[in-house]
Amino acid sequence: MSVSRAKQRQAQDRVNQAASLVKSLAKPFGGWIATFQEAIGMNAPALAERLDVSRNTIYASIKNEQAGTISLNQLEKIAEAMGGRVVYAIVPREGPVEEIVLAQARAKARRIIQRTRAHMALEEQSDGLRSEAEMVEELAADIIREGRRDFWQ
Repeated sequence: MSVSRAKQRQAQDRVNQAASLVKSLAKPFGGWIATFQEAIGMNAPALAERLDVSRNTIYASIKNEQAGTISLNQLEKIAEAMGGRVVYAIVPREGPVEEIVLAQARAKARRIIQRTRAHMALEEQSDGLRSEAEMVEELAADIIREGRRDFWQ
């Protein structure tokens, strides 16, 4: 196994591990700032004082988090002031990360095979070919194994 393939496998394992943990973490209705404040019993004036900002700034930050417009930097500062930390990850919507790679390889293989079949049909050479599904699966596996530079194009 090449070094780049080993690094890719390690990254896939890490992403899959994060994805399994995230399944149990849904964003709370009011957002994480308000939920953490509630959990530790810290009100907005106390948090504002720790950050040396106004209460309105804290309320605006809570609204920004709820709207999805808060910056990670701002969220980290607020978390730190409350004795917490921010944890984030990019994980697959569904299933393991390998399924994303396989779906891309299948799409690429399908395009190649359809193009090839069209040329063969024009030349009347399409008799006796295996099913398209079989050919797609075989070519997709080859594409993944090769790690082609144009994989995501």
